[in-house]
Amino acid sequence: MASVAKRMGLGALGLLAGFGAPQLAAQAWSVSASDPVGIARSGAGVAYGNSLEAAALNPALLGSLRDHASAFMGVGQELEITQVTLQANGINNPSTDRNRFLPSFGAGWRTEGPWSFGVKLDEPFMRHLRMPVQNPVQAYQLVPLLIPSRFEGQAFGMETHRLEAQAAWSTSPNWSFGASLGATQIQYRWANMVRIPVTENVSQPVSATNAAMGLMELGVAQDASKVVPSYSLGFRWAINSRWTLGGAYVGAMSARMDLRAKPAGIAPIYTAINGYGLPAVGVSAFGPALGALTAVRAGSDRLVLPGKLSLGVRQRVNTLFTWEGDVRYAFARRTEVPGYPTLTGPDGTVSGAGLSRDFKNAPGVSLMGELTLGKRWVLRMGVSQDGGTRATSDVEPMLGSAEAFTASAGFGYKVFGGELNLGYQFRKSQTQQTPALDYVWNLNGQTGQGGTTQVEGMGHLWSIGFKKAF
Repeated sequence: MASVAKRMGLGALGLLAGFGAPQLAAQAWSVSASDPVGIARSGAGVAYGNSLEAAALNPALLGSLRDHASAFMGVGQELEITQVTLQANGINNPSTDRNRFLPSFGAGWRTEGPWSFGVKLDEPFMRHLRMPVQNPVQAYQLVPLLIPSRFEGQAFGMETHRLEAQAAWSTSPNWSFGASLGATQIQYRWANMVRIPVTENVSQPVSATNAAMGLMELGVAQDASKVVPSYSLGFRWAINSRWTLGGAYVGAMSARMDLRAKPAGIAPIYTAINGYGLPAVGVSAFGPALGALTAVRAGSDRLVLPGKLSLGVRQRVNTLFTWEGDVRYAFARRTEVPGYPTLTGPDGTVSGAGLSRDFKNAPGVSLMGELTLGKRWVLRMGVSQDGGTRATSDVEPMLGSAEAFTASAGFGYKVFGGELNLGYQFRKSQTQQTPALDYVWNLNGQTGQGGTTQVEGMGHLWSIGFKKAF
C-alpha cells in the first residue's frame, strides 16, 4: 500500500511539472497569492486545511488550524513586462515600470468554543507598465519612429492593498463556515497620447484662413486612489481523514474614482499634417503658446474589479504527500475601467483611440502538490491556467487580460521555532496578434492602417516569509 501511495505522489509531481502550454505573458490583473506559500502553490488552496496561508483564500479554513495562535509575514516582488511588435518592421518595444513591492501578512487564533478569528493583508489585483513613446533604438532618426499603440494607451498602473478581518464558525469537526470583511485601497494611473493641429494663429481653430502647419502630439494622464469595502465567504467540509472539499466566493469591488487629470509630462512631438513626416519649419515655436491654451479633463470615473468563485478538493495521499486541485470562475463581465482623459484646445476636444473595453467571464484551474521531506523540509509545486477575460481581437498592451498560465515552486524549512518559506512563480499569457493597434493620426483624425501588431510578455512573483505558532 505504501508503494502505491508513493507512486501516486511521484505521478502527481510529474503531472505538476508537465502541466501547461509553452506558447502561453503576464497580462492578467489578478495576483494568485501574495505570500510565499500561496505563490508556491500557484494560488491553489481553498480546501487546504491546517494552513494559515490558505485561510487567506478561504476564511473557513481558520476552523481547521491546530495551533492556538499563529502568524506569518512575507515580503517579495511582482515583476512584469509587456512587448509590442509591429509586424511591418519587426521592431520590438518593451515596457518599463516593471517592479512592485509585494507584502503579505496573516494571523489566526482559535477560541475554546466553535469560533476562530484571523486577519490578512494581501494584493489581489496588480498591473503596471509604461510604453516608451518613441522606439529607443531608432531615437537618432530625423523623423522619430513612434510606437503605434501610444494613442490607445501609453501607461497603466493599478495596485490594490486589501486588509480584512476574518472569522470562522465550526459546526462540527468536519464542517466550518467563514467570512472576511475589510477595506481595499485601489490606486489607479493612466496615460495616453493625443494630437492637435498647430496653426499660425494658435488661439483659433483650423480654417481656410488659418491653415494647419503641422500636428503637435501631447500626453494626457489621470490618476486616483480610493478605499472601498471588500469581503469573502467560504466553507470547508472534511469528508474523511484524507479528503477535504472547500469553496470560497470573493466579492467584486466597485468605486467612483476621484480622478485627477493632468498633462503626462512628455515633451511635445511635432509631425506633418499627414501624420508621418516632418512639420513645416518653425512649427515647434508655436507649441508653448498652443499648449497654454489647452486643458486636460478626466474621463468617466467608475472602476469595477471582478468577483470570483472557487471550489477545491484536497487529498492527503499519505504522511509525505498531499495534493489539491481548484477550479474557479471569474465574474469579469462587470469589469469597468475609467474612460479616457481628454484634451480640449482651440480646435476642439480630442481623446485616445478608444479600443473596446468589454470583458467576459472566464474559468480557471490550479493544481498543487506538497511533499514533506523529514522533520524540517517541505517542497511545494503548482501550476494554473486562466481563461482570457477579453476577446482575442481586443487584447492590447495596457489592459491585457489574455489567457494566462503560471508555474511555481517553493519550500518551507523549520528553523528558529517557526517555518521559513520561499515561493516563486513564473507567469505567462497567450501571445496575441491584433489588427487594432496600427494607427495614423493625421489632420482628419485617427485612421487604422490594417497592420498586425503582436502583444506578448512575461512576469514573475517571488516572496520570502516566516510563520510562527504561539
